[in-house]
Amino acid sequence: MREKVIREYIRKIISNKLSENKELKREGIVSGVLDHLSGILKKANDKRFKDSMNQLAKSGPEGKKAAQHYYDSINLIDKAAQNLDYNKYD
Repeated sequence: MREKVIREYIRKIISNKLSENKELKREGIVSGVLDHLSGILKKANDKRFKDSMNQLAKSGPEGKKAAQHYYDSINLIDKAAQNLDYNKYD
């Protein structure tokens, strides 16, 4: 993106944050803008990664197997994390 477009986009985000909360301080504005931009970047990265995994799966039997192994591994990790007792490690 060109600098002018980025500046205008950030101005709009700041205006929205200020209209939501008139007592917002400089740190709150910066935090809000950075959180908003982080969210946008995360969504873009997630979409790009998902598209890459779909391309890998479509590349052939080995690619499909690798993509499936990745998704199975993530599901297994998520399931294990749900069963953790976090208070146990405090």
